[in-house]
Amino acid sequence: MIFDMKADTISDTKKNKAYKSVTTIVPLFMVFGVIVLVYLALIILKEHKLFSQKYTENIKSIEENIKEREKYIREEFDFIRLGIISINEKNIETEKGLSVKIDYTNRRIATLNEVYNNILKEEKKKRVESLYSDKYLGDKMAEAALLLKEGKINQAYAIYELIAKEQPENKDARFYMYYTLFFKNRSDKEEYPKIKNGFNALEKEGYIRKEMIEVFSYIEAEETHREIESVKEIGE
Repeated sequence: MIFDMKADTISDTKKNKAYKSVTTIVPLFMVFGVIVLVYLALIILKEHKLFSQKYTENIKSIEENIKEREKYIREEFDFIRLGIISINEKNIETEKGLSVKIDYTNRRIATLNEVYNNILKEEKKKRVESLYSDKYLGDKMAEAALLLKEGKINQAYAIYELIAKEQPENKDARFYMYYTLFFKNRSDKEEYPKIKNGFNALEKEGYIRKEMIEVFSYIEAEETHREIESVKEIGE
């Protein structure tokens, strides 16, 4: 019995000690937690203060920029408004005249567009016709070359003359036109100026052939001979 009482006493003593320990530690943890929370709160307040300060500075800078831009825009707007007023004052009397000119210009543009469209149609038509024409004239060039080779000078000349008129840029056709004209009748001095002018034009365009030199030499010899004959007739 006594032993049991002692055991109960010891047990109660341990419980009292444990209770005292718990009651002592809990307040300490609570105090520590409060300190941590206060520290964190101070850090957050400091960061918030810095952020607020930077945000305020940025807002002020933006507001200053906006004010400067508003001032600049106001000045530009006033300048433009005054310019517009000045222009309107100057153009009030000529407004009707400008309207007439604008109407005339619009009509002119419409006419030009119509003309331009017609030109395009004609050009397309010419291009199509040119394709057939080039083939036709190419065949005629071959035919004229064959006639010239066969000694049919007059027929060859007629074809070369046709091609030269249709294709002035065709230097070969122009050369052979004058060349066959010369050989049609070498003694026909009336054609000499036409032949010489034609060959000279070809030379200026960089088109030179030995046959041209031979023709020039023959014509010069004939002209010199004619001059000598004329001098003789005058002397007699």
